[in-house]
Amino acid sequence: MKKFLSFLILFYSLNPLIAQKTIIPQVKVVNEHNANPMILQELSIDILVMGQTAVTTMEMSFYNPNSRVMEGEFEFPLSDGQQVSRFALDINGKLREGAVVDKALGRKAFEDIVRRGVDPGLLEKTEGNNFRARVYPMPRRGSRRILIAFEQELSQKDGQDFFFLPIATAMKLKKFRIHTEVVSRFVKANIQNSLQLDFTQSRNSYISEVEKTNYTLDKNIALTFPKIDKPQLISASKGDKSYLYGNIALEKLPLRAKEAPKNIGILWDISSSSEKRDFAKEYALLDAYFKEVKNVKVTLTTFHIRTSKPIFFEVKDGNWQELKHCLENQTYDGATDGNAMIFPHGADEYFLFSDGIFNFGKEEFKINNLVKNLHTPVNIITSQLVANMDKLQYLAGTTGGSFINLNTQEPTKALKSLRYQSFQLLGYEVKQGKITHLYPEKGTLIEENFTFSGELLSQDATLLISFGYPNKTIIQKEVIFSKTSEANIHEFSLLRHIWAEKKISQLQREGSNTKKIDAVGREYGIVTEGNSLIVLETVEDYLRYQITPPEELQKEYYHHVNKEKQDKEKAKKEHLDYIVRLSEAQSKWWNTDFPIVGTKPEKSKKEEQDGMQIVREEHAVAAGVQARAVASQSNALVIRADRSSVSSNNDAQLADVVVTGHRASKKERRQANKITQANMSGVITYSEEENTSNTNPSKIILSNYNPDTPYLKVMEYADPAKAIETYYKLKKEYGQTPSFYVDVADYFFKKGDTEQAVLVVSNLAELGLEDAQLLRILGYKLSNYKANQESIEVFRKVLSIREEEPQAYRDLGLALAQDKQYQQAVETLYKVVSHPWDSRFREVQLIVMNEINNIVNTQKGIRTSFIDKRLLKKEPVDIRVVLTWDTDNSDMDLWVTDPEEEKCFYGHRRTFLGGTMSQDITQGYGPEEFMLKKAPKGNYKIEVNYYGNRSQKQLFPVSLRITFFTHYGTSQEKKQETTVRLSNKREVIEVGSFEF
Repeated sequence: MKKFLSFLILFYSLNPLIAQKTIIPQVKVVNEHNANPMILQELSIDILVMGQTAVTTMEMSFYNPNSRVMEGEFEFPLSDGQQVSRFALDINGKLREGAVVDKALGRKAFEDIVRRGVDPGLLEKTEGNNFRARVYPMPRRGSRRILIAFEQELSQKDGQDFFFLPIATAMKLKKFRIHTEVVSRFVKANIQNSLQLDFTQSRNSYISEVEKTNYTLDKNIALTFPKIDKPQLISASKGDKSYLYGNIALEKLPLRAKEAPKNIGILWDISSSSEKRDFAKEYALLDAYFKEVKNVKVTLTTFHIRTSKPIFFEVKDGNWQELKHCLENQTYDGATDGNAMIFPHGADEYFLFSDGIFNFGKEEFKINNLVKNLHTPVNIITSQLVANMDKLQYLAGTTGGSFINLNTQEPTKALKSLRYQSFQLLGYEVKQGKITHLYPEKGTLIEENFTFSGELLSQDATLLISFGYPNKTIIQKEVIFSKTSEANIHEFSLLRHIWAEKKISQLQREGSNTKKIDAVGREYGIVTEGNSLIVLETVEDYLRYQITPPEELQKEYYHHVNKEKQDKEKAKKEHLDYIVRLSEAQSKWWNTDFPIVGTKPEKSKKEEQDGMQIVREEHAVAAGVQARAVASQSNALVIRADRSSVSSNNDAQLADVVVTGHRASKKERRQANKITQANMSGVITYSEEENTSNTNPSKIILSNYNPDTPYLKVMEYADPAKAIETYYKLKKEYGQTPSFYVDVADYFFKKGDTEQAVLVVSNLAELGLEDAQLLRILGYKLSNYKANQESIEVFRKVLSIREEEPQAYRDLGLALAQDKQYQQAVETLYKVVSHPWDSRFREVQLIVMNEINNIVNTQKGIRTSFIDKRLLKKEPVDIRVVLTWDTDNSDMDLWVTDPEEEKCFYGHRRTFLGGTMSQDITQGYGPEEFMLKKAPKGNYKIEVNYYGNRSQKQLFPVSLRITFFTHYGTSQEKKQETTVRLSNKREVIEVGSFEF
């Protein structure tokens, strides 16, 4: 066996003391009936170490044991400093590399293609360095291969460089393989390992490989490298581009003690996610700290979506038991608002205990604004596996505080960080040659190893690097780089990637605009929070969404791109012309007087009343949408908006508006008003005077929706004075169930405790990072509770992650209108109207244009110069009902039964009284809209029907939002809203009614 290898490989048995996130992806199963989780059957791990950077590539084969095709959703929770660099998925038996795209575009492409039943894959980054891979299809009782690669810098452990790959759970694998290559580490070392690894030398690398079958992997994988005192300097060139990379192992850093503080401020995060913190480590650190400083005054403030009043303590001779008792008895609940952090005046230092994931508030939390107003060091302590490390490090570094990650730092080292000034980079000086774009930049906190990267513009260059404390240089290092042609293409690609990652980290530390960060990620193939890696099956798919494909498809792709350049202005004009034709068709309906002479109401059939439904026209989009006539076609007035010339949507559509009967003359209408009930064969007579909005009283009656859940029963029977205490007890059992927070929040709201309701429902933001479905529910509930500014911020977040869907703009626009920000509301809503959305959102533009006109006609001073004048009109109605829901690929139906017992629904869209139903939405989130211009006296029953769900993902119950309006578009307008939850297909529920 060769004795020249520079590292020692250890396979640690699973140890609960090592607090790390498992690197093996987890398959999340939520409320899926009779579904088994995906099974990892094969795992191949490749580890490449070059300098201080390790690249880990994992290729996995997952088996779907279920009897139906599923969409797999895999979560990769990476640790701080790990960055995804590759994602690939098997297409026709061969791995296809992912392409970096804007997150919204990637999600749109993925979901569109899933509906066609072909093979896309999508990798997205969420907050806290978590990655989510969505793969479709996972074939029934079949397998898919997934590849993911990530890069990281080696950490330090016991004076040595350290690589750690946490497995964290025993896995039985049919096949297991591990391949390791280490470049340019020539220190002699003995080899000790449990897998009997043999290493061979190839050029300047040492390589080992082991394969096992039917193997149980139950150990974390760790590599330990004796530290190299001499700087490691690497460069690589391709064409006229050269990158440099350096690693400097600093000798034992001189410690500069801080002056003992007299007053400190502790900010303690008590949001729900903080329950996952390692309190034992945090208390141990505080205990050691107070024993050293002995005597200090402490001001404690706690925060979640609100801040507490400060509590004052005095630590004497290191005794902090009173403060500790207070911390141990905190209750953790709600989301986190960064603006709720109050830094008490008079403190010499601050200690912030938080994960840095701020997901709630009346306005966006801007860390740069906070930093500008802070003139005291902020020490950041985090012990959570999921945390916004970049933001926390930036806050600590810019204020002169210390950043402590208790998952990776030993207690003694953490204590030193608090007691001594932080060592940092003071700057670079190019003494000879030319080097540019060096990262990290001045002010970065330094530990035992310092790594940097830049662009090398001359053949040779000399660089002087300074380290120390603010205004005090302690160490200077001079290094020399030379361009080399020896590096292979893989080494060049790695150095290019490292440079881009360091640039992104610098931008993140500075709190730069996310679009700027995302642009760098797309240019260099790095997944950021605004980017995704997507795998598509065909060149046509890449063309359709204008996504640059992997290298093997690019020749064909660019050939097609050059042939198929489209005139975007022409497409935009054609789209608006189509919306105008829809609007004109609606105006013709509005200008038609109902009921029409010679027609009868179409009574609901008994079969339908018993729950049977007519066959739905599933292929309406491709064939052209046609409303059902409610009387003989010989008397039907058909208004047609032809869309065949519109090129912006995939399928041409034909929108028909059918108005029963002919338009009656004034004489005929006067005669019709005199016809008796008998002469009309049972049809009730109505006078014109009864149809006027000003004289016809009305009211909205919402049904009492009370979910039959065990926790609500406990809440209802509990002592009202102990309601909050009861909630906290129930939370321990139901805390991972979204509906629990919705229902309990409604309980408090009905009791008049809106403040507690908002706190409870804010937990939805903590349950799933960037989960659009949960955030929509949260936004709707906040709107119900009149927490307008908070709902606006939630809908802004939904829009940032779902900008490919018109509902995201509509929700935000309506929230702005509710907050009386009418101009911004109209501008946001018009983006729905002016954009050609996917065909599954058909005619959403017309519904939203109704809402724009309502704002314009009822509010003064709205600027409308950007709106197509043909769309602006005033068409008030007595009744309007709108249904939306929160789950994609779901089919919900709105049913309205009028006083004639005639039901208006997707199969009967026009009624005798003139009620009209919008197009049936079978694959999106709605909206579906019912309108009646003139409402005769009587009761109008409103029902919703859960028709079906095509989602392949694990299912939540579907939350439906129903909004009721009377005298819509007039000064007498009234509005009420309700939210219900349906879980069973074919479930029908009455949600309310109108009385006229």
